[in-house]
Parts: sequence; C-alpha cells; structure tokens
Amino acid sequence: MKNSLGIRTKYLLLIYFLLTFLISWTGLIFIMGIDGFTGNKEIPDSQIPLLFLAMCAGPFIAGLFVIYFENGKASFLQLKTRIGKWNVSTRWYMIALFSAPLLFALTYLLLSFFSSNFSPILCSTDNLFFLILGGILGGIVAGFFEEIGWTGFAIPKLRLHFSIGATGLILGVIWGIWHMPLFMDSNPGGDVPLAILLIIKLVTHLPAFRILMVWVYEHTQSLWIIILMHMSLTASTMIFQPTTTKGMDIVVFNLMFTALIYVFMVILRYLTLRHFDTTSAGLS
Repeated sequence: MKNSLGIRTKYLLLIYFLLTFLISWTGLIFIMGIDGFTGNKEIPDSQIPLLFLAMCAGPFIAGLFVIYFENGKASFLQLKTRIGKWNVSTRWYMIALFSAPLLFALTYLLLSFFSSNFSPILCSTDNLFFLILGGILGGIVAGFFEEIGWTGFAIPKLRLHFSIGATGLILGVIWGIWHMPLFMDSNPGGDVPLAILLIIKLVTHLPAFRILMVWVYEHTQSLWIIILMHMSLTASTMIFQPTTTKGMDIVVFNLMFTALIYVFMVILRYLTLRHFDTTSAGLS
C-alpha cells in the first residue's frame, strides 16, 4: 500500500470518528440539554427513544459520508455487497445471535453463587413483553445503523494497520467513550467514585466484545453477520440488564462479563473453530 493512501486512510478515519461524535453528542445535547448530557439532570423515560436515535445517527451518517467520499458510488456498491453476504456457515449465525445472551446468562449464574444481589431485571419486571419488545427493536436499530459506520468503514481501515486484537481494542475503547453521555447519570450508590465507575463501564466489555466481532468479521467478511451480532448484544443488554444499581455490584458484574467474553474467545479459537487457519484467526 502506498504511503499516500495510508495517510489518506488515517485522515478519513479521523474525519469519521470526529463526525460520529459530533453528530451523536450534538443530538444528545439538543434533546436533553447540557445538564442532562453531563449527568446533572435525570433523563425522563420519554426521551430515551430520541436519545437512542440521536446516538445511532452519528456512526450511520458519518459512515455514509466517508464511504462516499472515498470512492463514490463504487464504495456504496461494495457496502451493499457486504451487507448482502448472508450465505455463510450456520456456526457464524449461532455465534452472532447467541454469544451475548449466553454470556449474560453465565455471568448471572456464576455471580449468583456469591451474592443474591445479581439477577436480571426480566425476572422481576411487570412489563416483560415490553421489555423484550423494546430490547429487540433497540437491537435492530443499533445493529444496523451503528455497524454501517463501525464495521462498514472503520474496521476495514484499521485492519490495514493493526491486528485483529488491536483493531478491536482501539475501536472498542472509542465505542465505549462514544457511549459515555448515556452513562453519566449512573448512581454509584456511594460505593465507587463515579469516575472509576465510568471507566469500568467504558473499557471493559465493549472493547472485549468488539474484538470478538472483529474476529468474526475477519472470517466471514459479512457485514450482515456483524449487524446481527450487534443486534443481539444491544437486545441482550436491554433485556438482561441487572436489577442492582449499587456501584460495586455494577463493577463486579462488568468485570465478570468481560472475563467471560475473553474465555469465550479462547474456546472459540482453540475448540469450536480449530480447523481454521490460526494465523488469520489470531486475536493478537
């Protein structure tokens, strides 16, 4: 690859990330005000759908912009081809759809041996139907609109310079920081300083799960599969969210969930997918 192309790629990536944050965060400020954005005001439930759409608009619009800027209509045709690549092995559908709910279930199972504080909200809610429906709808929106940018553009560009693991880690941290305004109203319950709680939320399971997503994309080159995988993660996060709101409980939950993601990746690499080339499948 020529150096000029490398420089251009870096600038396009920078433009993409800046536009993503600018569009998403501007939308959040417009909807909930600066006090809500900084966590100084509680966000009413009625605003949540609008906040969700504002966040998703960032990676989607920014992604379409840089994709078109790079190579015009030809880039859109390539994007359409990757979205339409649905004819992949069933194992990838299984991984995409069931990794997140399986890992959430294992997290609750293991933590339940140590404390009765950990249980999913679906076990106590009176609106189970709406919880599940909201999770599915939220997953569909987040999966499609976000991955047009994250995997439709950013992942292939990062992979030109970084390994699978480094690519997933870089984008995962950015992905976590991008979510930060949605975590600013977190109540640590006095157990953990808010700054530490935010760091735990931003740099634990999101980078870990993004590494898994990059690894799956490396094998399938299917944007459709990654959209499904993101749908499953978002839906599972909404449906299986813990009932506990205490700071230390949230920290423990996130650390356990993150650890299980890495264990899951090791299992997939050395057992389930052992017949694939270990060089191209490497996580480092």
